Amino acid sequence: MSGHIPQTGFVTTFHPNTRVPYTHAGQSYDIDYGFNTGGTAATRRAYRVITARSHNTGGVNVLFMDGGVRFVTNAIELTTWRSLGTRSGGEVANLP
Repeated sequence: MSGHIPQTGFVTTFHPNTRVPYTHAGQSYDIDYGFNTGGTAATRRAYRVITARSHNTGGVNVLFMDGGVRFVTNAIELTTWRSLGTRSGGEVANLP
């Protein structure tokens, strides 16, 4: 995370632990997508796609708003994963 960003978090745009390859000077990196034009005004927006990541094999631990923690696999249906990222869509989390 950047010290210049006043918040932390992630988005459910991609599956958990999605590899985002970037190569610079012959070296490959796994990064999060970011586009920054300053982010200081409506005409200078900053864009970030921060993937949920974990050192756990096969998925991530997710903290739900009811205080529960569940393991979510990298293979979760993308529509389900994206639904879990909303706060008022009325979706029901049918996780094992």
